[in-house]
Amino acid sequence: MKSITFGINSNASLLRIHNALKMYFEAIKELHILGVLKNKKDFTGQIGEWLVASIFDGETAESGIQKDWDICADGKYFQVKSHSKARTTSAKWSKVEHNPNAKIDYLIIVVFTPEYKLETFFKIPWNNALENIKKEKNSHVIYWDHVSKFKIPICDLPKQEVVKLF
Repeated sequence: MKSITFGINSNASLLRIHNALKMYFEAIKELHILGVLKNKKDFTGQIGEWLVASIFDGETAESGIQKDWDICADGKYFQVKSHSKARTTSAKWSKVEHNPNAKIDYLIIVVFTPEYKLETFFKIPWNNALENIKKEKNSHVIYWDHVSKFKIPICDLPKQEVVKLF
């Protein structure tokens, strides 16, 4: 196994780490104040939900563990799955419950780069999502290449002023 050197042997390195952590913690605090983040868990999921709510003029569910849907916009219910995966990962899927009775109109899959640039956006009607959800060991998943026809080009998403934040 390779050992990793973090470069904390010098005061200059410690100062850089301190400043980076301080900026990160300040950003997290400000995102809470602005309502982008609601809790200290699942940063990627919350950013994805905020993006979807913002571009579709929706509202996020009151609870972070809301059953079925995450966003309600114009009377439609969206379940949002967000990812920021390493470029080296081959996992191109989302874990999704297979529930034909769920109160969901669309499954949204948001894929960010490791640096949180918006990379891919899927808007899948729930009936089509159900057809593509597969049982895998102890969970259900949907493979992105199976729903590629529901990929929306980033430049075609509404609210480009919001989209361009990523």
